[in-house]
Amino acid sequence: MEGYGNIHEKITAIILTTVLPAALTGCNNAEENSESVPSSDNGSSSTAPSEPESSAVESAPESVNSSESVPSVSEVKQPDGEPTFLKGLDGEPIYTSEISQIFVYDTEKGERIPTDQLDRDSFSDVVCEGFTYVYIPRPSVDFMSDPELFEASEEGDRYYNIGEELPDSSEFIRVNVGDKLGGLTVKAASSSFENLGYEDSEQFYAQGNIEFEGEVELTGFIVVSEGNPLYPESGGKILFYPDSESSVKIPRTLFDINYEDDYKARHYVDNSFYGWYGDGGGLSLGNISEIDSELRDGDMYVKVRVIVGDIVCGAGSTAVIREIDLI
Repeated sequence: MEGYGNIHEKITAIILTTVLPAALTGCNNAEENSESVPSSDNGSSSTAPSEPESSAVESAPESVNSSESVPSVSEVKQPDGEPTFLKGLDGEPIYTSEISQIFVYDTEKGERIPTDQLDRDSFSDVVCEGFTYVYIPRPSVDFMSDPELFEASEEGDRYYNIGEELPDSSEFIRVNVGDKLGGLTVKAASSSFENLGYEDSEQFYAQGNIEFEGEVELTGFIVVSEGNPLYPESGGKILFYPDSESSVKIPRTLFDINYEDDYKARHYVDNSFYGWYGDGGGLSLGNISEIDSELRDGDMYVKVRVIVGDIVCGAGSTAVIREIDLI
């Protein structure tokens, strides 16, 4: 493999071509209302995720079953209430009935105060339960599979990507509790919006959190943290990086802001010094003390096959090892 150009030449299985018709946006295009309050039946709607535009559809490696990543959703229902100025990462407005909590910041008390009024200028943050926004990662690269795409540090224990960089992508889909993505089912989800202070920007989305039911088999490599005498509890932590085929199997929520393009949210790209590059990222898999394996503190770049469950993605991504084999 000589870079992402060659990766995509090999890609034939399309992940999201049948995700949803364009009509399944979960919200209509009604005119925004800058001062909307939650209705009395606050909660998440059963709105289905919207389909990314065809020009941005991502693909999986040949050996990945594309159906594993296609969301399965129920019939779309129009959210109650009125559209607000808040927008999800799919570009659609959030409706008043979808808002669970609104807060303002009381400067005198120095704390967040709940309110039932949503005002563009004065709100502090908003929480919506029952849905969030994800993307299917593009195939990653790593130095163990493609050493020519990485450069080693002088010490030879760190590897840095020198291959082609991934282009920015702002394609996200909305998923709701109960939606299925391959063998995973959305167990819980939430979205938060904050008054981020970006002048003349509609970007208020701050973070998404999602919990999955189900298990998935992955292959890749593991790095185990080495304990420090002053902080012995820091040792034994397992960080897993998936290989190219496995990197597309778990939808992700992390994003960063493109400050040069109207503060638009884009996929978070992890350029790890551990020799991994992609927009999916690693998984924290607990501590070696919790599993029966040959792994030891300080192990580096150990190839493994794992089956994981209890997957949680948010500010970080974690999972629980069900099975693990060194390969």
